[in-house]
Amino acid sequence: MRVEGQIVDIIAKEIYSGSLEIENGKITAINRHETDTQSYILPGFVDSHNHIESSMLPPREFARIALKQGTIAIVTDPHEIANVCGREGIQFMMEEADKSPMKICFAVPSCVPATPFCTAGAILDSKDVAELLDDPRTYALAEMMDFPGIINHDSECLAKVEAAHKVGKPVDGHIPMVGGTDLQKYVAAGITTDHEASNYDEGREKIELGMKVLIREGSTARNFNALHSLITCYADNLMFCTDDMKAMDLQHGHINKIVSRAVKEGHDLFDVLQIATYNPVQHYKIPMGLLQVGDAADFIICDSLTEFEPKATYVNGENVFNLPYEKASKHLNNFKLKEISLEDIADNLSEKEELNVIQVVDGELITIHRIFNKKDFNKVQKVVVINRYQEGKPNIGIGYIKGFDLHEGAIAQTIAHDSHHIIATGSDDKMILKAIQELITIKGGIVVTDEKKTTELAFPIGGLMANDTCEHVAAGQRALMEHLRRLKCPLSSPIVALAFMQLVVIPEIKITDKGLFDVKKFDFIQ
Repeated sequence: MRVEGQIVDIIAKEIYSGSLEIENGKITAINRHETDTQSYILPGFVDSHNHIESSMLPPREFARIALKQGTIAIVTDPHEIANVCGREGIQFMMEEADKSPMKICFAVPSCVPATPFCTAGAILDSKDVAELLDDPRTYALAEMMDFPGIINHDSECLAKVEAAHKVGKPVDGHIPMVGGTDLQKYVAAGITTDHEASNYDEGREKIELGMKVLIREGSTARNFNALHSLITCYADNLMFCTDDMKAMDLQHGHINKIVSRAVKEGHDLFDVLQIATYNPVQHYKIPMGLLQVGDAADFIICDSLTEFEPKATYVNGENVFNLPYEKASKHLNNFKLKEISLEDIADNLSEKEELNVIQVVDGELITIHRIFNKKDFNKVQKVVVINRYQEGKPNIGIGYIKGFDLHEGAIAQTIAHDSHHIIATGSDDKMILKAIQELITIKGGIVVTDEKKTTELAFPIGGLMANDTCEHVAAGQRALMEHLRRLKCPLSSPIVALAFMQLVVIPEIKITDKGLFDVKKFDFIQ
């Protein structure tokens, strides 16, 4: 097979007219000559850190859509499904990924549960991690979120890191808003990446200590504006990632959109393409071609080097731009909660003089710890977390939150990083209970309700993913958002914002099924 066009060589840093000769999925020759087409041939993009489950799609459907955006490879951490279903969940993701042409490279979840303060549906200890790292489908140890464990020399955390080093696989990091001596200790443990930098100085400090910084632009955490200036001096030490991206956003672009923004900001084209392709391929040893003789014939064809809208995507010499939809082969779940009552989520505010409150920061994963006095109690709303993995009476964490401001309605969901218990907030207990009861009926998903209407999206796979098309899931996400707008929620992405209220490794204050948690002190609030 022969493909002609303007060849973008990111290794030699030049663009020339020519053709690729392809046999048995490999590039056997690259010829320079005049062609009739002005279309550009360039390496496909890599998402260097992502959680497929956050798209609410199973692997094959995620890949079907991302391939159309020019993403040929991803490094994915299945810790969402691992927190629900353990190794069985990881195996499901791998089996589904094996059926896709996308080069889906798994990172082994390092924190299941995320910390000792969380209760998950499963546990992966250092022995499990070591065994998974021996699987050739795994390419790294995924983000070590328990950064206090590393800094304080926790034996289990260090054993997982050592298991990765033993088999020559890199260790990904997760250490937001930490610098100085503690960051130095974390890096010294052999952790080589971080995707949590939220400002230029934080990113630069991490790079200068030897880390690779991943510029993240997902559905909620969007750090491109704060970090893209790093490209000027540190292109060798950067990668792009989405981390968490919803189906409704994935439909409109993936890594190609980040590449386009970087080029439009005036950054050197080859620096940007290096970050989007070469750097992650080299760091993770991804078996993806980079448009060189002898490489796998992995490339995309675009008409513009500013918009990067593919019109063809080739993997191992096959055009996979328009793949058919296929359902996931099976469902699996872990949902034992059967009922809940108003009494279970009741809290006597008359006995309190002040409240510890979670202040949501729109567009960020961080929260602010605020104290509200009695006269301002009417300005906050209840948030509850209910353990869905327990038989009988479950653990229930009750707290208060500012930012959702729902008017005569509620939202409940099992998308709740990383333990994925039920989390719900709303205008009053009656509405919260109504949303939770419907969520129990569908065994996981997202429910928005008011007195007259209920909008829901069911996730039969782990309470995390729908077994349906991206288009259908995106339509469901839009319907949920429209309902939330009618409830006067001011947040730009409330579903994702609520999903991160349980994640106790992102400052400042979170809530689990055991209660409110102070991330700075790394302990529960009494």
